[in-house]
Amino acid sequence: MRSLSNTASIESLCVVRPPQAGDYDRMAELAGQLGYPCTGDEVKRRVTEMLDLKHHAVYVAELPGGRIAGWIGLYVFRCVEQDGCAGISGLIVDEQIRSRGIGKLLLETAKDWARRQGCNAISVHSNVTRGRAHRFYGNNGYQYVKTQKLLHKTL
Repeated sequence: MRSLSNTASIESLCVVRPPQAGDYDRMAELAGQLGYPCTGDEVKRRVTEMLDLKHHAVYVAELPGGRIAGWIGLYVFRCVEQDGCAGISGLIVDEQIRSRGIGKLLLETAKDWARRQGCNAISVHSNVTRGRAHRFYGNNGYQYVKTQKLLHKTL
């Protein structure tokens, strides 16, 4: 596999595509880097539950040689009080090759998918501890809108 350099054109090195059966273990490994440890079987089940492309999408960024460098999960959020908005449910690029354009490429794919779903905006929730992620999103045109608490109840 060629190593990525800051001057390399990411479009010529990386292909963004829907995940395939052999990708799930690597996607789980990357989810662990986000702080969400899981197995390839769990990722496979979750991705399978997201097959309705009008409401969900998942894409992986594949490097030459087939290695998965990152992934993004997307959904359409619909509610009574505002128009539908695309949401990023998760985005991760391997910590060893960040800041090389892969995340930006995944965001561009997300924007294209959102427009095809009739959405005119994309939002993302990001933990307050993820300063580097906040800068990444800000550098890609995302604006800080509000602070809120997430309340969760296990059923």
